[in-house]
Amino acid sequence: MTPALVAAGESTVGPTLALILGAGMLAQWLAWKLQVPSIIALLLAGLALGPGLGLVDPDELLGGTLFPLVSLAVAIILFEGGLDLPPRELRNTGIVVRRLISVGAVVTFLVGWYGAREIFGISNQAAIVLGAVLVVTGPTVVGPLLRFVRPTGTTGPILRAEGVLIDPIGATAALIAFEIVLTDAPGEAVSTVVGVVILTIVAGVGIGLAAALALDTALQRFLIPDQLAIPITFAFVVASFVASNEVQEEAGLLAVTVLGMYLARRESSTIRQVLEFNESLRTLLISALFILLAARIEAQALQDVLLPALGFLVVLVLVARPLSVIVSTVRTSLSWRERVFLMTMAPRGIVAAAVSAIFALRLEEENVPDAAKIVPIVFLVIIGTIVVYGFMAGPAARRLGLAEAQANGILIAGSHATARGLASELSKRDIKTLMVDTDPYNVTRAIAAGLPARRMSVLADEAAHDLDLRGIGRLLAFTSNDEVNALATARFARVFGRREVFQLTPGKRRTGDSVPEEYLGRLVGIDGITYATLDERSRQGWRVRGAPSGPLIEQAVADNLFIPMVRVIDGRMAFLCRNDPLPTEGDVIGVAAPSMQRQLDAEEAAQDPTDPAGTDRPSGNDHRPAGAESSGVGEQSRGDNRPARAP
Repeated sequence: MTPALVAAGESTVGPTLALILGAGMLAQWLAWKLQVPSIIALLLAGLALGPGLGLVDPDELLGGTLFPLVSLAVAIILFEGGLDLPPRELRNTGIVVRRLISVGAVVTFLVGWYGAREIFGISNQAAIVLGAVLVVTGPTVVGPLLRFVRPTGTTGPILRAEGVLIDPIGATAALIAFEIVLTDAPGEAVSTVVGVVILTIVAGVGIGLAAALALDTALQRFLIPDQLAIPITFAFVVASFVASNEVQEEAGLLAVTVLGMYLARRESSTIRQVLEFNESLRTLLISALFILLAARIEAQALQDVLLPALGFLVVLVLVARPLSVIVSTVRTSLSWRERVFLMTMAPRGIVAAAVSAIFALRLEEENVPDAAKIVPIVFLVIIGTIVVYGFMAGPAARRLGLAEAQANGILIAGSHATARGLASELSKRDIKTLMVDTDPYNVTRAIAAGLPARRMSVLADEAAHDLDLRGIGRLLAFTSNDEVNALATARFARVFGRREVFQLTPGKRRTGDSVPEEYLGRLVGIDGITYATLDERSRQGWRVRGAPSGPLIEQAVADNLFIPMVRVIDGRMAFLCRNDPLPTEGDVIGVAAPSMQRQLDAEEAAQDPTDPAGTDRPSGNDHRPAGAESSGVGEQSRGDNRPARAP
């Protein structure tokens, strides 16, 4: 090849990579906007850029480095998956996860092997390797689907742990299957299997643990400066992956998983920074990998196995997965609803594609019959399972009561009187609320008023996992402690996204400063609302009220008799933030002065013929027993709502 041709080829690499990343981010954004699983949008983008328009040819673009780069990207994703597996989750779901990745994987392999041999009519050797490859699911596909569905209970942690742990097991199973089909003597096959398993465990677990201990010790003793913590961590990931693969093929995925799970035991700011960085990197990698995967598909190769693949897909979805879940959950505490949902989630992803391509090529070199059919079958299974599970998991979770169609509800940190008033007004409009507070008095008052509340710190490690967040899609940090509010929004930004975490405006301290803006969530209130303002207004008799938008609300806001906080239109709510316009339709919920409350009561009485006088209605929404003293927002709190000062 002449230098001119080499230069011409190199000149296309940059634009093509930019096209892949740009298309990936556009697909992710469209999926978020249209509320569909992102992996489906990514597959469609890859099919359009590859077989559709011919703009991307992964093999021509990356050549022999394609699969090593894919394997390395998968290793980084698996490391992040292990890092995001808290030990508490594994303890709570351990028995089910262990069964799914052991006996459940064996069931999947047996059904896949038999189904592939009978449906496609391929050789027994090719069917064995294909069945082993299709054992894997993986965080590259399970993770995005779980973030889209957001199931409650233990099903999410179980599926997340299964996806992370099954990938190295599936890759090892494919290697074992490959060695078995090339071995003639049964005794030699047994010794080969034992040798591969032992070497994989020794290399993967040994090197992974050694790397984890070395890195953890260096971080604990501050031998690594902060600016190098993340780069050095990823250097350890790459080094342990490569070293394990040098000792035993496909052991690298196990090594990085062990490395991530060990570091997950450490609750430190450095580990959190690594996890936050890796989450962004994971999104980029998943976007690029799925587009590359779809762009490699050859239409002609798919046509030859398309019809049988539909039948094979039915076997995997309706036979293999249900049987795997049944044998893995027998005599466990999971409800039947949770077991059924586990049956609706087993998509195949990048690892299956990469492993199948590698071993199919080797089988072809060994002249194994039908080896060339493995890759197109796996690609069709990947596409089919992503589409089926992508569209089935959400409706199934909602039908089973494990998720809700719209996450329109609010998690409120704080259950003082104003928080209870806000929750009551939202509940009247069928918007779900859940309050958390460490003060038993406030929590008891909320429960007595018929409002969902939990005695728990919003900053507790288990808050995001133990709370029932079905139908809840945003946080309002509503406590008197500005630091607690800021920390709560930072923590729940990982759960709901930065767009859906809100808090009160921090007040000025005695020193004249306040919480820096970089640590804050979105600030509630058109002009900003501080806790001190709410406290003062509450002592003056202001209460939370809701009313239709219109001239009355507009005039009350202009006269400083009403502080708007929330608008509700057609059953959907949104917080009013700084500089937002006052709504002209729907209902507005806010804090009303006593004179404004009387006007609202008069309007309600005029519209309600059963209560013409309105005299029996208490003014405002303080949710206290009849005759009790009004507590307002300023009632003393002994939990998160208490100002950060000594008693």
